[in-house]
Amino acid sequence: MNIIKPGYMIEERDEKRGGLAIIERAARTCYKTEDKIADGSAERIVRMLIQRHHEAMLEHGDYIFLLDDYKILDNIVYSLRRLMENGDDVPLLSWTNINERPIISGNIRAWRELLASRCGAAYYFTGAIDSIYTADLFPDDEREMDTRIKQIHYSDLQGFKEKRVHLRQTVRFIVDRGVTHEFVRHRVMSFAQESTRYCDYSNGKQGDGITVIEPSFMTEHTEPYDLWKRQCMSADTAYVHEKRLGLKPEQARTVLPQSTKAELVMTGTLGHWDHFFDMRARQTTGPAHPQAAEVAIPLMQEMAARFPDVIRT
Repeated sequence: MNIIKPGYMIEERDEKRGGLAIIERAARTCYKTEDKIADGSAERIVRMLIQRHHEAMLEHGDYIFLLDDYKILDNIVYSLRRLMENGDDVPLLSWTNINERPIISGNIRAWRELLASRCGAAYYFTGAIDSIYTADLFPDDEREMDTRIKQIHYSDLQGFKEKRVHLRQTVRFIVDRGVTHEFVRHRVMSFAQESTRYCDYSNGKQGDGITVIEPSFMTEHTEPYDLWKRQCMSADTAYVHEKRLGLKPEQARTVLPQSTKAELVMTGTLGHWDHFFDMRARQTTGPAHPQAAEVAIPLMQEMAARFPDVIRT
């Protein structure tokens, strides 16, 4: 059994091809197969995700577009409103029009949903999204890009509101499963989590047995700490034994403790993160769980240093 401290890492977002690389890293987190990342592997895994309808991982990539005319934005909003009125699913796209700069953005899943809807707004973007994401939706001869649509990047965003709405950031947490249960309640964000269904903690690939997160509120060599450690060691022994008896990881996981280490990849706009910090770092609605605050507070401070015009401590 391994005992580690919690932590986090702000992932650098690669905007090439809608964030293809970060989609792969997020997807591989679920199975802990990051060692298989290689030239061309991102394309293969994205095709596989689309083929199997596992499109939640596509939410970690995105596109941002500047529109030549605000009337185009009006037409898009009208099309989305018609979808809603007809009882159809409405893609989760975001838009602003500040200082006559109409901008619309969304994650890859949302853009695919828009294109698949075949509503009027979809045809503005049929040639604007990389074909790796749209090959199953549009034949090549239908992919014509509207010249009034221009892709822009995070560095092109101006001012507080544009960055808050359109700039996305990905964070990888290493926390226990109790904390992940709290973090995934921020449902507007996108998630990828290490899966105990598929990760085998008995074969040495994930370390020597299970890995647990040390509670921040316990002190080593005290009775509460020793009780916690013994319980975790008992769970480790039971897990390994059940695997030897032929159980699959998804079956043996029933003995795993709440303290089991989990990697959680979260992606959201700066506005989403600001709300996350309200709940888990600034604690505006009441005390956060100490193990949630343990990672959320230093993350907020680092994000505020990176984006001082949007995130404040």
